[in-house]
Amino acid sequence: MKQLIIILLTCITVASCKQARQITDAITKPSAKSVFERDLKDDSIVKHYEKHYSAAKNNGLILQIPALIQSKADTPLLKILAYTIDLQQGERLKIECNLPTDSLQLVMDLYSFTNDSTISKKPIASNTTASNIISYNVTNTGTYKIVVFPNTKNQTHFNLKLYTEPTLIFPVSGKGNTSIQSFWGATRSGGKRTHEGIDIFAARGTPVIAATDGFISNTGNRGLGGKQVWLRDGLFGSSLYYAHLDSIAVTRGRQVQTGDTLGFVGNTGNAITTSPHLHFGIYTSKGAINPLPFVKQTVLPEFKTDLLLSTSETRLSKNELRVSPNVKAEKIRDIKAKTAVQILGKTQSWFHLIVNDSLEGFMHESLIIQ
Repeated sequence: MKQLIIILLTCITVASCKQARQITDAITKPSAKSVFERDLKDDSIVKHYEKHYSAAKNNGLILQIPALIQSKADTPLLKILAYTIDLQQGERLKIECNLPTDSLQLVMDLYSFTNDSTISKKPIASNTTASNIISYNVTNTGTYKIVVFPNTKNQTHFNLKLYTEPTLIFPVSGKGNTSIQSFWGATRSGGKRTHEGIDIFAARGTPVIAATDGFISNTGNRGLGGKQVWLRDGLFGSSLYYAHLDSIAVTRGRQVQTGDTLGFVGNTGNAITTSPHLHFGIYTSKGAINPLPFVKQTVLPEFKTDLLLSTSETRLSKNELRVSPNVKAEKIRDIKAKTAVQILGKTQSWFHLIVNDSLEGFMHESLIIQ
């Protein structure tokens, strides 16, 4: 009887601790990575995880986004996907899985580079156990590292969609990327200055709209910009500059919402000899910055239903392993025929694989037996 009571009390204590942890997690929203690490019990498993996570984080593989990665959770061994990517200030990085967390829990982390070769110790963005998504507004142009792996031993095929989206809406109504015909840094005045913005061409009178919420800090008809509007993105935010307007539809001090009409496309100021267009610029306390990443629209990759191999062999006498899924990418090594490979993922026609348990890279599908 005494032994039964002890067992019951132990079960109650464990259940209470689990419930308390669930309540705490609901409040603090810990990252999926911290929860995964917290639940590791065996020292050998911890060492295995730390070794493979560190190797993946520093693997040197490069990925151009937008991209779609197909992968598969099917083994007790960790299949860690890790890629170096370039991001620009003004973009919003999105990493999404095609499966919800109740079907597949992913651990997803984003790191920054503190210099050309050193990756930050702590992630700057992570998913929680409630979501297989990362959304990160890029404030500094530079190089970043993404690390993703499935927290499951079940056999599950999944997709990862990696892309960027603009943090501002396009500033000319009904227009998009193809309407931009002059870009940041183009020479002006015979090389005496450079273009501090982008030019978006549209018919005269096309509405020019607020790319974000804010207030009108200034308007006027003066200088190179002719009829112009300055939109302040918050008290300490950046200033959005709309120039060469045909007419102005707002007054100084007015609060505006995203999508409100500020004026209409024209060619006033020094644009009098050109076709009607909007000169759009962004200014911070440090000066002008390139506005293109803030408004450039992206074509998104589509999720796929293809099934992925877990292992295979190389096909030819010489099989190139590269740092990026591109025939022009740096070659890591030539791999001989019939070499066993572990497949971590696939993007377009390239496999992300491991050779000899440690050598990672991309290999074209034509070089793999399928």
